[in-house]
Amino acid sequence: MFWRFQRFLMGRNGSDELFFTTFGTGLVFSILGGLFFRPLYLVADALYIYSVFRAFSKNIPARRRENEAFLRFWQPIGKWFRFERRKFKERQAYKYFRCPACKQQLRAPRNRGEIEVTCQRCGKVFRTRT
Repeated sequence: MFWRFQRFLMGRNGSDELFFTTFGTGLVFSILGGLFFRPLYLVADALYIYSVFRAFSKNIPARRRENEAFLRFWQPIGKWFRFERRKFKERQAYKYFRCPACKQQLRAPRNRGEIEVTCQRCGKVFRTRT
């Protein structure tokens, strides 16, 4: 019995980042629909149907193009969130600031008083307090 299902899945797209995102978003909308606004169930159902359609699709090149387009959109957003989380975790040990010339994000250890910083990107030297 299991081998039949395995054979059915051969040549299918399967799960990728866009699948997990649409399915997870559908789960969030389903919960919100149960708590606050019933029509959100329709949005959740549409997201579920789309994610299952993508997983079982045999048109793999089209699904890969969709996933790549999604990743081009999502990766900068995810990178920003990861950086902000890192800044929050390191807020006790480091001070983050920007270079006045090129706006490069820099960090320095806290409680060092006034220090002289050289930007690695543009080479500008400036003073700042940590």
